[in-house]
Amino acid sequence: MNDPTAWVAELCEASDGTCPSGLLEEVMADPRCDAFGPIHHFIVGAVLLTCYRNALGGADRDERLQADLEELRQRSAIVPGAACAYWGVCGAAASAGMAHAIIRGNEPLEKEGWSEGQSMVARILAEIAKTGAPRCCKRDSRIAVASATRAFNDLFGCDMQTLGVLPLCKTMPKNTVCLGSTCPYHPRRAS
Repeated sequence: MNDPTAWVAELCEASDGTCPSGLLEEVMADPRCDAFGPIHHFIVGAVLLTCYRNALGGADRDERLQADLEELRQRSAIVPGAACAYWGVCGAAASAGMAHAIIRGNEPLEKEGWSEGQSMVARILAEIAKTGAPRCCKRDSRIAVASATRAFNDLFGCDMQTLGVLPLCKTMPKNTVCLGSTCPYHPRRAS
């Protein structure tokens, strides 16, 4: 069976970067990346896990990252496209939560780490909700990764980097419901 996440995992495994937002932009710029859809439910967690493992370093980085990405692939595969509309939960935010849970080694009924993950995802969802509109997986992925990076640095004591400026979106011509200049990533964004 064809794994739709394989190309993302390959890019992540080859990366030595520690800036999840930078890696996100690289992955989303790849011509294999759809403008919308459930691939983003994997991408968000994948760039977070990759940069986290890169920031930690260690001789077992490759082995751990491969295991993390495989676990994320399985978890993200059950989050359908349009989860934001049908479930009321953005898949990009859920993916950040999956990455947190994988790092923590969270299990059902395990109390430690549960609250922190829920709180992080709630903050991400609140930031996404402030945009006021659905149907932009790129925007919501950027918000999720930026917010989760701050949370990971605080919760895990790692030193993942952030972008100094907001990236400019190149997907808006493909999005008929783009927010235009009111989107923080639009090239002509309102100041």
